[in-house]
Amino acid sequence: MVFGPPKRRLLIFDFDETLTALDSTYLLRDLLPVYRRPKEINQIKEGRISYLNKLFAELRLAGYTSTQLRRLIAAIPPVPSIVDFIKHLYESCDPKYDIIIISDCSSIFIKDWLANNQLTECIKEVFTNPSFVVCSDGIRAEALQQAKCPLSPPNLCKRSLLERYLTKRQGMGVTYERVIFVADGAHDYCPTLIMRRDDIVCARKGKDLEKKIRCYRRKCKVRPLVLLWSTGHGLLSLLESALDCVTISSI
Repeated sequence: MVFGPPKRRLLIFDFDETLTALDSTYLLRDLLPVYRRPKEINQIKEGRISYLNKLFAELRLAGYTSTQLRRLIAAIPPVPSIVDFIKHLYESCDPKYDIIIISDCSSIFIKDWLANNQLTECIKEVFTNPSFVVCSDGIRAEALQQAKCPLSPPNLCKRSLLERYLTKRQGMGVTYERVIFVADGAHDYCPTLIMRRDDIVCARKGKDLEKKIRCYRRKCKVRPLVLLWSTGHGLLSLLESALDCVTISSI
């Protein structure tokens, strides 16, 4: 009997409040007294990267070193059992999962957090804003791209990044039978609009992505199955049922 190659699936994660129990930016912001925090309105008017760099500068002036900030982010607890979920699918041989992260966070923080949770080898690629330690022992971020998407911030469009990644992998002879997107935020809505009917969106229960899909699903024709999850173990059970075509609750 001749066996073909294993099925291949793409598993995409957001980072803040999808993998981590807390939002890394808000955690850093709350280290500062209210009067020293960059105004949230600046994040809308000037963009996230400008906001992050103002936040990093204020934290350095307040005496926080890059090492302290990196340790703080690395120590953020994961969403319950999400680490087990990732490791379980990473170890799957048929189907084989390629696991990537697409996040509007910062590369230095994602790298540290993955290492602290023994997930580095599980993640094939990370698409996020480059960041680095500067000579003053502060941290600086740069925009990953210049996006002109009305549904995304100006520095990062997740739909564009997903399209490029799929095209690149096709050029390497890799085709995914399913794309599975695990996320929570409002800006995670954009890539769901290019996903196929056989794909799956896993929206964290009670977060902005669920709310946006509920509001716009019929109007914008979100085609994939949408699962709502709270923990990694719960998500694994939902996903296995969905892939086995068992009737489950969805939106």
